[in-house]
Amino acid sequence: MKTKFSLFAVFVCTLSVFGAGANLFSQTRDTSKVVQKESRLDSVTVSAYKRPGPVENKKFALGTNVISVSREAIAKMQSSTLAEFIKSENAAYIKEYGKGMGAFISVRGTSSSHTTIDWNGQSMSVPTMGQADLSHVPVYFFDAMDIHIGGSSALYGDGSIGGSIRLKTRPKWEKGSSGDILLSGGSFGTLFTGATYRYSAGKLETRSSLFYNRATNDYTFKNNTKPGLPVERLNNAALSNLGFLQELYARTKRAGTFSLSLMYLDFSREIQPSVSLNDRPESYASIYDKNFKASASLNGSGNTVSWNIAASYAYDHETYKEDIIAAHRILSSADAEFRKGQFTVKGGISGEYILPRVHSYADSVSEKRAGAFLLARFEGEKLFSASAGLRYLYSSGNNIPLMPSLNARLRIPLSSPHSLSVRASFSGNAKVPSLNDRYWGGNYVYLKSESSFTAEGGADYSWYRDGWSASLFATAYRSKVYDWIRWLPAGQVWRPRNIPEVLSRGAEAGAKITVRAGTTDLSFTANYAYTNIITVEPLWSEDPARGEQLAYQPRHSWRAMAKGERGKFSVFAAMSYTGRRTTLDIYDVLPSYLLTDAGVTFRQPFGENELVLSATVKNIFNVSYQNVKFYAMPGTNGQLTVQFRF
Repeated sequence: MKTKFSLFAVFVCTLSVFGAGANLFSQTRDTSKVVQKESRLDSVTVSAYKRPGPVENKKFALGTNVISVSREAIAKMQSSTLAEFIKSENAAYIKEYGKGMGAFISVRGTSSSHTTIDWNGQSMSVPTMGQADLSHVPVYFFDAMDIHIGGSSALYGDGSIGGSIRLKTRPKWEKGSSGDILLSGGSFGTLFTGATYRYSAGKLETRSSLFYNRATNDYTFKNNTKPGLPVERLNNAALSNLGFLQELYARTKRAGTFSLSLMYLDFSREIQPSVSLNDRPESYASIYDKNFKASASLNGSGNTVSWNIAASYAYDHETYKEDIIAAHRILSSADAEFRKGQFTVKGGISGEYILPRVHSYADSVSEKRAGAFLLARFEGEKLFSASAGLRYLYSSGNNIPLMPSLNARLRIPLSSPHSLSVRASFSGNAKVPSLNDRYWGGNYVYLKSESSFTAEGGADYSWYRDGWSASLFATAYRSKVYDWIRWLPAGQVWRPRNIPEVLSRGAEAGAKITVRAGTTDLSFTANYAYTNIITVEPLWSEDPARGEQLAYQPRHSWRAMAKGERGKFSVFAAMSYTGRRTTLDIYDVLPSYLLTDAGVTFRQPFGENELVLSATVKNIFNVSYQNVKFYAMPGTNGQLTVQFRF
């Protein structure tokens, strides 16, 4: 089998050049309608649609910045992980322990457990740890996503203190067969293969996707723990993962739309050693994860009322040395929406049961949760729109405060072609301590829930004329987080403690400029984030961390990309900057770094089919850097991709 696969790979490689394309985030809010059939005329999309259920909760986030990522944008980086996808364009900080190793997002300086990540309403976070490793999430499976920046617990539930990422799969409702076959290879033994097949018979649609990914990650690095900074080759950093996704959609005139989804992910990874232990085989270790998720939903819509009911099951299992960290999770929910003129009201209830299977926990540990939410929106015909929300959550293991939100948006009257609006948002957010926080190696039920209050304001501007267009946004925010959970040394062991108060203040800005010159399309996008997050009230009055920036939180970060398209070809160049940041020792500062990538893509249509060839070079100037202290990152590397879409 391996020989046949190798021959197939060699045959494909001799036919074409591979590469990974660049992705552009869409900065505009999409509609709440599900597209059934569309035809594109330049930048205008004409759609026939019927909304199958309630609007998404993001439609109640009038005062915050929600980045909607389209199917077309995701298609350009399908061989990437979610970590690679987000850091390619967004200024949010991703904490990485090496290429393909653990990757955890930090939005506005908050921890990775303060950003919720879900797929069609089902959490991608492991319930025992309360966070998701973005290197485990394959972009290939998903059709669209929303990145919600800012506190949003009233909309999405506990954990959304810093933000939320909503991953989506959805039917196309295009009769016949469609799909793609993808093969990508690159530096350090990287190989990604994937295939998707869809079939729609009008009222019934099925989708099957699978992928396999591996990398040896044997790149060279400068060992800054040894005299003379010798160049070494990285050991024990290989990985392999595979997964499949199966979905079924059925439409009926009376009962609505039924969907059934199954996802399985299998991840085997050597744990990259710190550079000081690179030549110490006795310190090497590996970790193995498998995740299974199943969900079913039924939704429908009438003239003024829409509804949705859903149920899901998840099993997460991780093996590290002799430790097994596993959990079963069952979730059910129902929500309904009522529309009347300019007003929309949406409410819902949910119930959840978590049963962990962890050697370090007591056998009796389990958790039950139940919640309810209510959202309302007023959409003014001309200038003013507003929304409000409230969420309540009960947990058998902790007390959680109410989570309210209030949003407003005001459109400033300007002459065409200018458009300007200002917005404001106030939210109360909360996070239940993870099961590991409360039960790993002890019984830490004294921990309080983390909570925050966030206030932010911003403006959005757009302009167009002839073949030119420009859009800009700016946001300023202030967020107080109370009872932030951190693990701290206590003698010979580490224990979780609540830090009384942490303050996050900052600003975000972005711009996108496009121009059409004949048959050539040019675009430039940029995003910037300033993050000032400090400990206001530490556990001990003499703590030197008081008033200092939290560890691994750069104050400045930005991303910029220039892209050109003409006919069948497109090219891009991108730069990303990560500023100085401290380690756990506030006096130990890691230097900033600037990375540069570039790529080219060629598209060749064959009737209704398309062949896409692309090539990407990352870290062009071979910058030597560490995202996390003592964990090597790769120098210059390339990737070649071929994809056949039908």
